[in-house]
Amino acid sequence: MPNLHFGLEGFAPLLLYLAMWTAFAASIFWRPAVGVYLLALTLPLQTGRYRLFDLPLGSHFLDILLLGTIIGLKLKNEDVIPRSPVNGLLLLFAIYCYLSLWQGSLFMSAPLPIDLADPRLSDWKNYVEMFLFAPVVAAALKDRRQVTWLLVTICLSMLVVNRSYYSLMSERNLAHFNYDVRDDGLVGYAGVNGLAALEVMFSAFMLGMYCHVTSLRARLAILVLLATSAYCLLFSFSRGGYVAMLAVLLVIGILRKRSLLVLLLALLVSWQTVLPTAVQERILMTTGDAQEGAMLDSSAQERLSLWQDAFDLLKQNPVTGTGFHTYEYLGRVGPYRDTHNYYVKVLVETGFVGLLMFLWLLLRLARMGLRLFRTAQDGFWSGVGLGFFALVCGAVVVNFFGDRWTYQQIDGVIWVLLGCVIRGQMLVDAAPGSAPLS
Repeated sequence: MPNLHFGLEGFAPLLLYLAMWTAFAASIFWRPAVGVYLLALTLPLQTGRYRLFDLPLGSHFLDILLLGTIIGLKLKNEDVIPRSPVNGLLLLFAIYCYLSLWQGSLFMSAPLPIDLADPRLSDWKNYVEMFLFAPVVAAALKDRRQVTWLLVTICLSMLVVNRSYYSLMSERNLAHFNYDVRDDGLVGYAGVNGLAALEVMFSAFMLGMYCHVTSLRARLAILVLLATSAYCLLFSFSRGGYVAMLAVLLVIGILRKRSLLVLLLALLVSWQTVLPTAVQERILMTTGDAQEGAMLDSSAQERLSLWQDAFDLLKQNPVTGTGFHTYEYLGRVGPYRDTHNYYVKVLVETGFVGLLMFLWLLLRLARMGLRLFRTAQDGFWSGVGLGFFALVCGAVVVNFFGDRWTYQQIDGVIWVLLGCVIRGQMLVDAAPGSAPLS
């Protein structure tokens, strides 16, 4: 695990474990929002949560916080699932993915997904559990002040992630690119490209907020956060992350801040001058060696091979696919266990039905952020809406380069922030003269 350099490394697991049970009790008997705050604070810190696995129920850290918040809401006779345009779709999608689990077991002649120790069932549970983050956050947080504190908590969490990554990378030779300098950081098994996706989505949201906040102190704080994320994104050496960040700048530039279009143009024109040499080398690796007749580098060529294999496999069942979370167990192309394009993965595993549902979900999420941005009179909620819309746009792009959608430490932030969007729209719609939520 990367060293956080806070001087508490030896005590950190026990302190975090005690914080989990304290937040669990506080959520039940005091304020349900306490569990939400700790959940948001620790979501990206996967390697930190690893250290709790030897403690009783330590591996269920996020489950316990979520359960405590839900129990607290129920004891207060409050809705756990507030009304939202996405509730029905999420329920339908979760059920479809579970049924697809069964289809996958039959396809692979594997045990049926009824044993909690089954890794496929566990992955399904962790995936759909994120869907619950949104309504629970929306239910637990009642007003702008509480949402603000949640956003501050997320920012603190990202500062920990970014500080740790800087500590790692500052000790390495970054004069030129090589694969050995890359590191996953605190996000663990989501990988360095997952870290880049997280930085893109966080930066997208904070840029949306920056466009609307008026406090000088808040604007300076956001700029500092963006600078730390830019460092981590650059030295993640993730080309998919770079492309997604350019898309985020384009979206926010068109919708709100034209100066970002100037920045985007400047980057496109001068990147071979202003970017670090190692980053330039990584970008230039995309094209292959012309003398050897290669149009793309080996990594890109391997992706094309994986996609071709996935489409060949899809022909066996194009409607519903091979089954949820099956491709990695099939051993189709060498050591690779992923299609390196999440849309291709959804298509081959859940068929055209699953892909259409997933695209519908992405569209719904984007529309919810855009609606809050356009209907809110309060600049804070407009910033939340714009930031979330830009975040979804960034997520759409990074998933073209691999699975950046099913990891709690990466994508949990999407669902937590969706909860903020839902609460914000509820407050906006409750204002006099507003149209009802639909």
